[in-house]
Amino acid sequence: MDGVAKQIRWSRFLDRRSGHGIIVPIDHGLTIGPVEGLDSAEQVARWIGHPGITGIIAHKGMVERLGRLGLLRGKGIMIHLNGMMSLSADPDRKERLTSVESALRLGADAVSLQLNFDGKNDAHNLSELGELVDEARRYGMPVLTMLYDKVTCDEEQRLVRQRHLVRACVELGTDALKLAAPTHKAHVPLLLQGVREHTAVFFAGGAMRSEDEVLDMAREIVAHGATGLCVGRNIFQRQDVTSTLTRLQKIVMGDGASHRMAGADGEATL
Repeated sequence: MDGVAKQIRWSRFLDRRSGHGIIVPIDHGLTIGPVEGLDSAEQVARWIGHPGITGIIAHKGMVERLGRLGLLRGKGIMIHLNGMMSLSADPDRKERLTSVESALRLGADAVSLQLNFDGKNDAHNLSELGELVDEARRYGMPVLTMLYDKVTCDEEQRLVRQRHLVRACVELGTDALKLAAPTHKAHVPLLLQGVREHTAVFFAGGAMRSEDEVLDMAREIVAHGATGLCVGRNIFQRQDVTSTLTRLQKIVMGDGASHRMAGADGEATL
């Protein structure tokens, strides 16, 4: 990442020793409505203070509310700038909902944008990202792009499309990427090829899966040089969130991972 300001802000999302991170997105409410694990600040407080969590992604309203309660201390704060409700007739067309300047005023360290490519909105998505990168650069703000391919195709064509979409985002200047984990493990190094050297890459957890599957995915992506995980439901909807996060932390950051601000039981220190 170019620029001292951007590098300082981005460092808040990474463990100091390993250079890896676990970012937890909690932006689900705008898209799908109330969701278990995020229904109340009390639910969030049970897990958000865990030292394995290096950063949080949320919409501006939640950052403001959680920040007032002291639940975001010691975490990298990323404000999500676009979105669309699942109730919409065109839910994959994500619209900008706030600005980089507004994110800065709320204390954000970075901003994120979700791009769902459905085969009809390519121009809209590329324009959104290009404009955001220019805006963020003026403020020294890192940009993470959540990249999802919604076009129906077989797995080999999916890989070709994903590699092209990743390259397009890199060409437009994104600093980091959140990618869906591929079905085939052999595709992980191919997605990272030519990208991991200069762009942070995190893999998403997606729909709920078994804890063992999530842990296996973490081992695979770290082994091939990814920066870390960007996982939501597969963390905050676990019956024992603390146990899952502790196991993920050891895999992603290693046994010598630095500890962040948290209570002894993993809850946020208020």
